Amino acid sequence: MLEKLFIQHSPSLHRYLLRKKCTPSLASDLVQETFLRIAQLENFERILGSPSYLFRVAHNLLIDHHRRYGEKRFDNDAEHFLGTLVDEVSCPESQALGALELEHLENLLARLPQRTRDVFMLCRVEGMTYKEAAHYLRISTSSVQKHMATALAKMGRALDPG
Repeated sequence: MLEKLFIQHSPSLHRYLLRKKCTPSLASDLVQETFLRIAQLENFERILGSPSYLFRVAHNLLIDHHRRYGEKRFDNDAEHFLGTLVDEVSCPESQALGALELEHLENLLARLPQRTRDVFMLCRVEGMTYKEAAHYLRISTSSVQKHMATALAKMGRALDPG
């Protein structure tokens, strides 16, 4: 029953949260949390007839998130994000090389202008489209394209061994 509810309403809940200025990853997390809350109810079958309750729960979770963490929608701290990418199953030599590569990437991101870094993190890390990033940052889509081109060009030059 809950699976049917999830399949039927999770895409529309996700779109709703994106329209409320959520990142794709936060929207996915909030959709999951919404259904976890619903699963804890004794009589969640009655919600099948009224999906508005789902949207209210998701909206309240979004408000709670903003109260707890502020309006910051994404973590543009490259060091924090890149620190989560360590491969713990490979040999120590591979881990050391990977850590050096991540440190190099971290340094490259730190040298980018703040707006360019924000655009890069939204598009490449959070998975937003250029249009979504433009809407969130309140800039034009062509500005997002320009910032991405700048970021990729600078990073490409720095990573080019030749």
